Amino acid sequence: MKAIVIAGGSLSEPAFYKPFFRQADLVVCADSGYLHCNRMGITPDLIIGDFDSGSLSGVPEGVPVTRLPVEKDKTDLHACIDYAISQGADEILLFGARGTRLDHSFAAISLVYMGLLQGVTIRTIDEHNEMFMFSKTAVIPRKEGYKLSLLPITPVTGVYAEGVYYPLSGQSMDWGNPYGVSNEFTADVAKIAVESGVLMAIVSRD
Repeated sequence: MKAIVIAGGSLSEPAFYKPFFRQADLVVCADSGYLHCNRMGITPDLIIGDFDSGSLSGVPEGVPVTRLPVEKDKTDLHACIDYAISQGADEILLFGARGTRLDHSFAAISLVYMGLLQGVTIRTIDEHNEMFMFSKTAVIPRKEGYKLSLLPITPVTGVYAEGVYYPLSGQSMDWGNPYGVSNEFTADVAKIAVESGVLMAIVSRD
């Protein structure tokens, strides 16, 4: 089951996101993320948030709202992802996860890792980047004009990469030595494998 979760961060080109909704089984908005839905003409299935940054003005008629307390242990986005997983989502596309708050951006990245631990693939997507995490193998399609970066979330050993300009054949990665940035695709797909650990894959363009 594929779910889309929309946070309230930066989302500057609504037309870029609309095609993703065609195959979505569930659409959940975190707090003011519903305003992005309004701009795209999308009606969400549920809105979850504490609405500490604004009112509920503009919520589409008939859409259920789960109101959370302002003082809580989980962010609104975390609650939305928990809900999507509870409904059976095994893939979640996350929009609007980047904004002016670096702590919120890092928290969103942490939730991608949380999903991986539960067997759920979470992809953060914006107009310039797509990011996900994996612990075994990944096949990543080439996108024209995009680069591929591989960054370790945990210490990683036995990294293999083919279909890229800088191939890897069993190297290790760890924080503090980010040599996996800005690789180039040389084939229609890049094939990545690791023996142990968790890698973050980022396909990005300027």
